[in-house]
Amino acid sequence: MKRALLLTAVVLASAVAGVGLADGAPANAFVTNVTVSPDQPAPGERFTISTTVRNSDQNGTSFEITDVYVRPRGGTNDVARVENLGTLPAGSEMTVPLTASFDDPGTRELRVFVVARSDGEFVRLQYPVVVTVREGGPQVGIDAGDGVVGATKTVEVTAANGEDAPVRNLRLSLNGTDAAVENTTRVLPTLASGESRTFNFSVTPSAERSRLEARLQYTTQGGNTRSVSETRTLRSDPLRDDVRVDASVVGSGSSPPIAVDVSNVGNARAEDAVVEGVRNGTVLFRRPLGTVGAGSSTTTQFNVSNVSGGPLDVRVRYETGGRESETTTRLDYASNPGAVELTGIDYEMEDGRLHISGSTSNVGLSQVDSVVVRVVPAENVTPARPNREYFVGSIPPSDFVSFDLYADIGESVSSVPIEVTYLSDGQRRTERTEVDVRDLQPAGTTDESSSLGTPLLVAGVVALLVIVGLGTYAYRRR
Repeated sequence: MKRALLLTAVVLASAVAGVGLADGAPANAFVTNVTVSPDQPAPGERFTISTTVRNSDQNGTSFEITDVYVRPRGGTNDVARVENLGTLPAGSEMTVPLTASFDDPGTRELRVFVVARSDGEFVRLQYPVVVTVREGGPQVGIDAGDGVVGATKTVEVTAANGEDAPVRNLRLSLNGTDAAVENTTRVLPTLASGESRTFNFSVTPSAERSRLEARLQYTTQGGNTRSVSETRTLRSDPLRDDVRVDASVVGSGSSPPIAVDVSNVGNARAEDAVVEGVRNGTVLFRRPLGTVGAGSSTTTQFNVSNVSGGPLDVRVRYETGGRESETTTRLDYASNPGAVELTGIDYEMEDGRLHISGSTSNVGLSQVDSVVVRVVPAENVTPARPNREYFVGSIPPSDFVSFDLYADIGESVSSVPIEVTYLSDGQRRTERTEVDVRDLQPAGTTDESSSLGTPLLVAGVVALLVIVGLGTYAYRRR
């Protein structure tokens, strides 16, 4: 934290032999005292020089005071002046205040002049005053750095008290030209000797060169109100918005996580950043990132068990320099959740019923649960005892469980529908398979047709031959 220079002010007043010097004046007319208030003025602060003029009791005449002024030693320019102050009778005194200020620290030798008229003659009194304004007192400093046009940045303002006494009722303000300052004022009840306090202000420059002014107002231990100020030029670059996003699949499994890297290579911070996964206009997942500073990056990881495989847009929405922006990348996401396939299916007729057996195989990379295989009723297909349906239960990844089903089928049935339902990653899924049973037509029907068809065919041929032979014989007998 940068400490400011401390200002102190000490005013020294001195007199020659305790009385003012008079040019041609009676010895009983003189300046008795000169005081300065406040006794520790700061550069630029107005202070009061109070001059006391006394007319001795031994003087039988009055003085008409026409002018009281202060000049640098050997100089002709007035530092302060008052005129026509009235008459000072014998045995009385008058205190005349004059105000002045000096912008720069340093020591100044001054003279207080009193011009009066008595019995038609002018009398001029003078009194030497040495005023030393030294650096000291509470100071204020600005640490602004560089900015970006349109982007809010933090400016530090420090108030420091290097004096031996505390100050109170501090009021610190920061204002800008071509720069907007949010919440411009801070209030502090007291600032102890040797203590400093730093306050943060949010500043948004609107030009490449902005002017900032910090002002500290305070009350000294003696009850005097003072102020000190500091100015700085804030230099800002044009806004460069450049936020990049990259997404990748990490790990393995049925639904591997997605890692998203967000890099801000621009010159202003990206605020209120939000990462989203989007497919066909639907947001599948979302997470806020907050603020990504200029020149920094951050990585976040998503568990996406509810996202199926396929192209996926990963985008980042954010605000920078007072405007909204977004950037997007495309990720080809590959998922392989638990999935059941019916394998090794076999069938046979058993006691007049169709017996179907096989395996429920998990071809995915996560466990499936609540697996049930059943015969689906259809035309001339009816689930039969003892296993109309078969509860398999859970199947680990790359494993299988056998099942047995029974059904009553008619002569015209060519296929039997089988349905398997299961839970994969919490979602209910259903698969259906048609078992081709055309080769299971009843054997009796086919054999009878063959056995009956062959004799009939033979008999027909014989009869035809007989008829042809008889016809030929009759023709020849004619």
